[in-house]
Amino acid sequence: MSLQHTPPRGATKKSGKGRPQMEEEGPTEASASVTAMAQEDPPKKIKGGKKWEMEDLKIFLAAEMKTCLAAEMKTFSEKFQKSLDTFKVDFRAEMLVTVQQMFENWKRTREEEVKDQMEVMEARLVSVETKAQIEVDPIRQELDQHRIAITELEKCAATSAETVSQLLIENQRLTSMVSKLNDKCIDLEGRQRRKNLRIVGVKEGSEREMGTRDFVADLLHKVLKLDHKPLLGRAHRAQRRRTQDVAHPRQIIVKVLQDHEFDEIMKKSVRSGQLLFEGVRFSIYRDYSTEVFKKRMLFNETKRILKSVPDLKYSLLYPARLRVTYNSNVFFFTEHEKALEYAKVVGNVPTD
Repeated sequence: MSLQHTPPRGATKKSGKGRPQMEEEGPTEASASVTAMAQEDPPKKIKGGKKWEMEDLKIFLAAEMKTCLAAEMKTFSEKFQKSLDTFKVDFRAEMLVTVQQMFENWKRTREEEVKDQMEVMEARLVSVETKAQIEVDPIRQELDQHRIAITELEKCAATSAETVSQLLIENQRLTSMVSKLNDKCIDLEGRQRRKNLRIVGVKEGSEREMGTRDFVADLLHKVLKLDHKPLLGRAHRAQRRRTQDVAHPRQIIVKVLQDHEFDEIMKKSVRSGQLLFEGVRFSIYRDYSTEVFKKRMLFNETKRILKSVPDLKYSLLYPARLRVTYNSNVFFFTEHEKALEYAKVVGNVPTD
């Protein structure tokens, strides 16, 4: 039995959508041979003169069909794989072209949008710059004026600094000079008051009958038991309003003309201790200026403490200089704070 040959099948072709499709084909070789075998009359004898039996024919046809189907399936698989590879290549190329076209369209759209936005921003920037220029110009002019003013002020400040420096030097010089002149005035006033006395505690009106100068001369002569009445230049009560307070009469200021008489009066007033006139205690002091008096008053607390220390001698020298003799040592203090500290140490007085 001979098999019928079929013409070769046509190549694959693309569909309208670009996808490859298989062409419709005619009957395969295996189906054609099976059909021919079925149409022929089976031979009455084969090989040995045996007749074909129906069962043998069925087995033979089944084997032939399996062989033809296997060959057909192999051919179909190869052609399908080839068509699939062609489809993949065409699809990839088509997709790449499509993506490129989409990207170009998107790029063109974005470029146009960015260009439009840039034009809008440039217009806004130009508007802002114009407004800023209009507002900044007056500020720049004002800054230029301030710069000129500051430059002038710096020049004036430099000149003023030099002037102030000179004034400070001059002020120091004048301050030193005033201090020296003040000390000199105080010294001159002290020298002028050197032979003046202040009598404190004498009753008001006691001097009316004799006059103040004669009354004081007689008082000093009798109370201090002087050899003769001292020679006085002038004598008067303190220049303030008369008071009715009997316990605090005005002081009497006296100028002694002779130095030796002044020294004698001061020595005997210290040695006599308590001085009495008409049963009332009074005191005699040197007449100091106000500045010297205030400085000497600062040493009162120190003198009160030193007075209680045994074997210690002190004296307040003119104008305000404390001299202390203790344990054969001599100390001088012009500052009352240091003198007070020393007094508390030697007098065993607890400090705050």
